[in-house]
Amino acid sequence: MLDFQTEYMLGHNSYRIDLLVIRKLSDLPIFKNIAHNFKAYNLFEVKGFHSSLSVSSYYKTIGYAGILIDQISCSRQYSSLDVTLSFLAFRYPRKLMKHLREERHLTVANPSPGVYDISNETFITQIIVTRELPPEENLYLRCLTSDLQDTALVRRLADDYTIHKEQDIYTRYLHQLATANIKTKGERPMVCEGLFNLFGTSSEEIIARAKRESKMESDQFYLPKINELSSQVDYLKNLLKQNNIPFDLELIPGDSNAPL
Repeated sequence: MLDFQTEYMLGHNSYRIDLLVIRKLSDLPIFKNIAHNFKAYNLFEVKGFHSSLSVSSYYKTIGYAGILIDQISCSRQYSSLDVTLSFLAFRYPRKLMKHLREERHLTVANPSPGVYDISNETFITQIIVTRELPPEENLYLRCLTSDLQDTALVRRLADDYTIHKEQDIYTRYLHQLATANIKTKGERPMVCEGLFNLFGTSSEEIIARAKRESKMESDQFYLPKINELSSQVDYLKNLLKQNNIPFDLELIPGDSNAPL
């Protein structure tokens, strides 16, 4: 029902926005506290563990949504009613909420723990505060923190992971959790290390695996570009040769023998 796009190209100049875009592929309802309002296109702005959701970030994402509608409407008629905005924050954005209530005079509702709906905004908008989410409904978002110390949450996460550990997306999540919870100078939360031990591994092993996978993903991204550039260089060399123009890759700029 959903298509996840971690980076989305906007406009004819291939402007890449660092937002998660979730496309809803059918009109069937999603019975989930953070997805019940999903429409055709759903933009997610995810803040870092130590970053707050600011007023400027809020309006920047609204601007992206406007550009998105302009782009997708070329092939089919879309409007603001077909787009939703979700802001994922790890703590309650007090300054932004005050701005929306007192300066914009918008209504902020709290239909469920951790979910805040902004009424009368240009787009259907919600703010999700992960530390307030109920673990029985949003376990993996609730545990997504750089300071996982709640033993009850760790046990619940461990029990659920044992059911899904063969699925790559769950392993990737654990990699991210391990990286986020490893402290500097060799310090690490003992509760989180106990979580890794339940899986028969350690935080060091998980991080090592994450680095290997990161290198593989980097190679998959850059190698095709390098090969493409190499073929372009070969084409230029042949073109210069056909026109009797000397060209030597070994000559470096500044060499007295280098062609001008």
